[in-house]
Amino acid sequence: MEGSIVEIGLRLGKVTEVGGEGAILKVKVETDIGERASLVYTNLTGPVAVGDTVVINTTAVDLNLGSGGADFVLVNLNNLPREIKGKGHIIKLRYTPLQLKVYAEEEKQEMPKEVCCPVILAELHSMLLPACYGVWAKNPKLTVGYIMTDGGALPIDYSETVKTLKGSGYRFITYTAGHAFGGDREAVNIYSALALASMECDVLIAGMGPGVVGTGSTYGTTAIEVGTGINAAASLGGRPIVIPRIMQYDRRGRHQGLSHHTLTSLKIALAPAEVVFTHKRWADLDLRPHKVVYWGFPHMDYGAFALRTMGRGYPEEAEFFQTAAAAGSYAASMLT
Repeated sequence: MEGSIVEIGLRLGKVTEVGGEGAILKVKVETDIGERASLVYTNLTGPVAVGDTVVINTTAVDLNLGSGGADFVLVNLNNLPREIKGKGHIIKLRYTPLQLKVYAEEEKQEMPKEVCCPVILAELHSMLLPACYGVWAKNPKLTVGYIMTDGGALPIDYSETVKTLKGSGYRFITYTAGHAFGGDREAVNIYSALALASMECDVLIAGMGPGVVGTGSTYGTTAIEVGTGINAAASLGGRPIVIPRIMQYDRRGRHQGLSHHTLTSLKIALAPAEVVFTHKRWADLDLRPHKVVYWGFPHMDYGAFALRTMGRGYPEEAEFFQTAAAAGSYAASMLT
């Protein structure tokens, strides 16, 4: 068996163009092999300007990855030294060159011992937006809490979906758990994140940021965290609700129809959950000890949301998005 190989691609360059605003910027960097487009998290690097000398991480582009295929500015040499200010002593990205300090909620207050609300488990980040609007279609006054785990992208600023939901006008609060960071609230793990969110939200949605990891093997995917999410929600007294991943046009047979990721997550769960479907064609599905729930999807203008998953949108993967919205609507119905 061949041993593990850990590598990182780095380049030195000068910034030639800066675009965007806020916590994540798009820049162009001139390197020894030409100009490269890169992303900058300004809360990590500080401000960036044309002419700055930067080190960029080129690993994902060098590997020709899909959703994670971008260069990132690792450090801006014009902003050194940088000093830590403010409260908090919890470290995320621990024992890496990018370890960073946050002020976690666990440092501020005692958490409740139970979570007495519905908890939706989302395997893919693309389920988040339709699930939220499913909640609000049922009751627009409900507060949705999104717990972003560390199974995908770690900085929440990478998510365009979160930006959209933040600007929606509905009540939406974010919590970054584990090594994910940048949410409205920081939490050490999913258990404390669920407990914290239950104090101020009506419906919770737990799932990773953009960029699920998959290998083609049964257990080699971060989507399996849905199973551990079921365990966390149930053990704290919450009501776990699973959004099944249903796809019609995925070229990979293991993801056509009901994805093997969903089935594996349900298999490893140690507590029963409710799995929401919108079509009776799944009537013969036996997911025991989990409960199959049929729930009509909200009638919304799905095409207006610019929904995308795995490069496909609506109506191509209509059942995928409708099922996520149905799970949100079903969760909201428990509170009316």
